[in-house]
Amino acid sequence: MYTNFNLLGKFNDKKVRIIKKTILFAPETFNLAETTRSIEVAKKCSAYFHCIFIGYSTKYAYLIEEANFEFFHLEPHLTEKHIAQIMKVDQMKGIKHPFTYSMLRKRVNSEKKIFNEFNPTVVVIGTTLSIFISARACQIPIVYIKPLAYTRTHFLKGHHKIPAILNNFLVPKKTILNLSKKIALNITYKPKSFSQIAKEEGVILPKYTIDALDADYNLITTIPEISGIYDLPLHYQYIGPVYAKLDTPMPSFVKNLKTSQPIIYFAMGSSGSKNILIKILNLLKHLPVVVLCPMKKTLGSSANDFSNDENIHISDYLPAHKLGNIIDLSIIHGGEGTVQTACLSGKPFLGLGLQQEQKSNIHDCVLFGNAIELTKRDMTTKGLAKLIESALTNKEMKSNAKKMKELMEHVDGPANAAKFLVDHFAINK
Repeated sequence: MYTNFNLLGKFNDKKVRIIKKTILFAPETFNLAETTRSIEVAKKCSAYFHCIFIGYSTKYAYLIEEANFEFFHLEPHLTEKHIAQIMKVDQMKGIKHPFTYSMLRKRVNSEKKIFNEFNPTVVVIGTTLSIFISARACQIPIVYIKPLAYTRTHFLKGHHKIPAILNNFLVPKKTILNLSKKIALNITYKPKSFSQIAKEEGVILPKYTIDALDADYNLITTIPEISGIYDLPLHYQYIGPVYAKLDTPMPSFVKNLKTSQPIIYFAMGSSGSKNILIKILNLLKHLPVVVLCPMKKTLGSSANDFSNDENIHISDYLPAHKLGNIIDLSIIHGGEGTVQTACLSGKPFLGLGLQQEQKSNIHDCVLFGNAIELTKRDMTTKGLAKLIESALTNKEMKSNAKKMKELMEHVDGPANAAKFLVDHFAINK
């Protein structure tokens, strides 16, 4: 649906005549990082496009509405059971996924219906797999705002980390590395439901699984100084960091924290389980540190177990991007947005990757020198204390953390994404 007015706008000081068209954002709205990433880009686009959102979960949909964008909750709705299944597959802890023929058929039908109603000029996605069928069936371009990790380009040219499951084989690491790359690049598996419905819709899926996760345009949310890759395929483009900048006010308790002890920001994103949070909090409470943990919703009633620990502060979401001058260290999972927020604090971080992409994001920072990777072996009071002490006292690591911040702080990922979308889809040529 085209809006019935034109704008005379400015973009990066360049005057352009713009027809305001519709962009449809389709992150998986149970995923905090994907949802907030789309919101940040939509904010930069809203002067040039009519931005609407769709999703199958309401878990983080309220953030979309708080940002004053319209959200359409499509059927079939994702239940918590479905979300748990998806997360287990993502973390290689299970193989059963909820995308049965029936569910995927309904998703594709819902998406085609809303495409028909709003006639978007482009669909901007997260890991929203059904869109790869529905948008192509409707001949609508797809833009995927995504990490570089675990793409074909990353396997061929990047800092590849051997999956932990392969580390125990008595084979040279180089051999294992080459084997894991070969396997990843040549897997052709796609769930039967996707192959069936793609065929029904007249959509040809790429032969290899890794290529099936590429969109028409892929906007990469890192910078080459971190990835180590300076030449990308033509349908790839670096835009730089895109991460949550929640408008949540800073809680008053943050201003009154003890400053005689190191202040640690501890969060595990939407992929962190309650059990992991409780385990690490139980370790941290025995250490001489102050902890900011914005995971109250995930912890639920278990947050009360730490109410008597004066150095453990559990809250709802904090504006993490504003904590750089307050914290001394972060302990995080490896989600790219969370890693980038930690990097932009200019302080070192400890990273516990919960799946391979997250481990890769952490690995890039370990190689850069501003991070330490946590493993299961480190999950003791003594082990965690040792790594925290190392990160806080290592002058080279602290210097590298500042260098990382300097590299990233002037790169406006959402603005770069918006410029791409304007240049390709909004300008009346």
